[in-house]
Amino acid sequence: MSNGLSAVDLSALLLPVSDRLLIVPSVVVAEIIKRRDLHPPAGAPDWLLGRIQWHHAAVPVISFEALNNDQRPDPGAGSRIVILATVGEAVPERYYAILSQGVPHLLRLTPDDVREAEGVMRGPAELMQVRVHGQRAAIPDLEYLERHAGIGAAGD
Repeated sequence: MSNGLSAVDLSALLLPVSDRLLIVPSVVVAEIIKRRDLHPPAGAPDWLLGRIQWHHAAVPVISFEALNNDQRPDPGAGSRIVILATVGEAVPERYYAILSQGVPHLLRLTPDDVREAEGVMRGPAELMQVRVHGQRAAIPDLEYLERHAGIGAAGD
């Protein structure tokens, strides 16, 4: 490749959530916006934080931590809403959002940058626990998140 990148380089965003980072391919990130007040619908599951209006659509905002069987954190002043495009075909919604506990950072990764974290239990919303440049991170199961976001978008 003429730009100095190899075919296995990945442009990703590191999203801070509770005690780790999520590695999300930048191609699925539609927009990052400031946190808004979220109001979950009555009877909503703990992981559904509410919905936001974005480009004429009601986009469900989910808590990765709660979906991963961790404690749902209180959003801080620096938290952001990261709007993601769906990648799977099982969900009719095109977008959903995750609450990030800080400002996401762009990172270009190579296979040498990511190491599987050995002896670490992964949650149901994670494909793998890894270490990236010495920091704990998780590769989320995007289709798992999308299925739940589809449930959250389906009704109040």
